[in-house]
Amino acid sequence: MIYVIADDLTGANDTGVQFSKKGYNTKVSIFNKQSTIIIPDNLNVFVVDTETRELKSKIAREKLRNILKKLNINKNDMIYKKVDSTLRGNIGDEIEEIMNILKKDICVFSPSYPSHKRITIGGYLVVDQKTVGSSEYSSNNLKQEENSFIPFLLKTQTNFSVAQIDLKDVAKGQKTILLKINELYQKENKIIIIDSTNEEHLEDIFASGLKFDGSVLFSGSAGLANHFPNVYNKSEELKINIENNEGPVIVVAGSRNSIIKDQINYIKNKLNFYELKIDIEQIFSNKDIILDNYTTRCIQIIRNNRDLVIHTNAIYNEEKLINKKLMLKYNLSFRKLEVEIKKFLGELTSKIIKNSYVRNLILTGGDAALGVCKKLNIYNMNIVDELLPGIPLAIANYNNYKLNIITKAGGFGKEDTLYNLINKLRNY
Repeated sequence: MIYVIADDLTGANDTGVQFSKKGYNTKVSIFNKQSTIIIPDNLNVFVVDTETRELKSKIAREKLRNILKKLNINKNDMIYKKVDSTLRGNIGDEIEEIMNILKKDICVFSPSYPSHKRITIGGYLVVDQKTVGSSEYSSNNLKQEENSFIPFLLKTQTNFSVAQIDLKDVAKGQKTILLKINELYQKENKIIIIDSTNEEHLEDIFASGLKFDGSVLFSGSAGLANHFPNVYNKSEELKINIENNEGPVIVVAGSRNSIIKDQINYIKNKLNFYELKIDIEQIFSNKDIILDNYTTRCIQIIRNNRDLVIHTNAIYNEEKLINKKLMLKYNLSFRKLEVEIKKFLGELTSKIIKNSYVRNLILTGGDAALGVCKKLNIYNMNIVDELLPGIPLAIANYNNYKLNIITKAGGFGKEDTLYNLINKLRNY
């Protein structure tokens, strides 16, 4: 069995699809402490979404320990720790917990995702030609250079010894990478960060880690997972046919990433859709009334066979633009504000689906995806295919029918991504 441990839903799905597209039967499960984890006999890859990215370190560790105890992982199972490709979350904490519990000798770590312009050079993560600390993805209070330098970031989260293998050695190929891994392991290093700037580097890193004479925890973004050995050769016979992919599509965009605005603007003159901008202040001042009004309006749009795009008004897309009076008035931290938005998007979308015939969803941003799935009581989904790099199509059971769900990390894609996803879903 292959186990993937992810800390948010879009990350769980974009990594799970790296296996399903190669023929592995792959299931994603959102951890719910009230439910029992059931793994089907015919399953090849089990992906668990721990939802620990935004938790405090101690709580994240405790939750992860509880999950690992329920998974019944044995020494022959392959473990992949999926991390955010922009280094958000409790990365060092979670790697340390997994290695301690599963008694792993080393962690081979490379967060690069070249197809999304995320690469590692000299131990620094570079996103869209900027170090991550100087980009809009910066997510903590560290200095720019500290937030971008992976060894420093991990050392703030774990007591494990951390070392790195530079690009000049990675470029020499698998033998040199393996030699360096062995050398660093002999010096009692536990987490080995490895530079990578292209797919060949990631392929060599994965192959070298598999040759290490010891137990390995692989960790990275969906980029490294993409190079897991191609055990099965997926054929057309393995393709799963989805149901009810005709009719309107609901796009729920909860991400604050600036690319979302560009993607929505791109489809304005190309598709017959209705754009609903959520007034954030009314969520707190007049929630019940606005929820009913939005729901009624959206159901009418669906009945007119139009696509629907739901997103928040632009002024709230960045913390520095948030109305501080709003946060003070309702005693909200910025994170609490995000959580309330997630809940509202979930409630609104679930009400629309429960009262219409919509079967097609595109959820962008981990918070939005989780909020919608929880309100629909969806905790499990099967990955069907990769529609665009890192953007999967999944099927989930809802009441007596199936929903087609596309999940997309907020920062993924180009300006035409939403347009292409809607067309691919309709023509699948």
